[in-house]
Amino acid sequence: MRTYDKYRNTKFIQKSDVERGALVTIDKITEENVAPEYQAEEIKYVIQFKEDYKPWAPGIETLEAIRDIAGTGNVDEWSGIKLVLFVDPDVKFGRKKVGGIRCRAPKNQPETQQDEPTYQENPDWVGEDPLPPKDDQIPY
Repeated sequence: MRTYDKYRNTKFIQKSDVERGALVTIDKITEENVAPEYQAEEIKYVIQFKEDYKPWAPGIETLEAIRDIAGTGNVDEWSGIKLVLFVDPDVKFGRKKVGGIRCRAPKNQPETQQDEPTYQENPDWVGEDPLPPKDDQIPY
C-alpha cells in the first residue's frame, strides 16, 4: 500500500517505514525530548537501531513488550536484542484507531532472549511455538 507518510520529514520511524515488517537490532537507548517545538517538553526513551532505520520513541506498552523479549527491564542491557517491527492497525490515539508500530520477538526464538525457557517443564506443552507471531506474513 502506498501512502503519503513516506514524504513526511520526521525524526522518528513511522508506519510507512515498516509496512511489511522489519527485523531490527537495538543499538542503544537514549532519553530525548520528543515533543514538537511548539509543545511542552516530553522526555521518552528513544531506541537507536544498528540497521538503517530512523530512531523509535515507543510508548510504555511497547517498552513493556521489549522488556519481556529482552528478559530485563534494564534498558542498558537491551543492546543487541533483535525485534520485528510491524504495523498494528488496532493501535489507538485517544479513542480513535490510528494504527501504529508494535514489536515482537523474531520467529523461532524464545520470547526472552537472555534466558531461554525450558518448555518441557510445562506438562501442557505439546511441542508448538508457545508464542505465535502476531503477523504470519512477516517471514522472520
